[in-house]
Amino acid sequence: MSFEGFLGLFIAMVVVAVIPGPAVLTITTASVTGGFKRGLYMTIGLVLADYIFIILAILGLSHISELMGEAFIYVKYVCAAYLIWLGIGMWRAKPAAVGTSKRINSHNDVLAGLLLTLSNPKAILFYVALFPAFVTLHSVRFFDMLAILACATLAFGSVNLAYSYLASHLSKSLNANKQFPILQKVAGTIMASAGISVAIQE
Repeated sequence: MSFEGFLGLFIAMVVVAVIPGPAVLTITTASVTGGFKRGLYMTIGLVLADYIFIILAILGLSHISELMGEAFIYVKYVCAAYLIWLGIGMWRAKPAAVGTSKRINSHNDVLAGLLLTLSNPKAILFYVALFPAFVTLHSVRFFDMLAILACATLAFGSVNLAYSYLASHLSKSLNANKQFPILQKVAGTIMASAGISVAIQE
């Protein structure tokens, strides 16, 4: 795979990552209420899901959505229900200082990022329609695959971590602790809305 191919793929991934969607909403919301670490863990889950899509695409599974069949629908609704549950949890939780007093459940956040990407039709569309335009799937070598995974890590990881950092920094600069009860409910509403968005998108 040529340098131009890697560069084109990287730019395409960055563009896809920058466009706001359920993943960006969820990561920024979690970072505002739970600090940068929550966004970090969700980003790890998101990148792991991209690894899965990349490996499936390279193995020749170009019709991912068809091959997943009903499994995709189940994953989508599980993810939607999970995000709605997190949103309700934010509404019901007792106020706490942003990112400090509440213990972060890293496993839940990684799982949320993973499911969010696996259930996202836009992610599937990217790897089915756009990914093969940059990568000749039948001639990908092992080191090419490692380089592609590194591209995904850098593109999707850096963009989402930037969103997470900005969101957590903004909450601190606005002295969000004093308005945390309101902020927490707003964040819960956004999180639940992201879940509803995942459920209704086709």
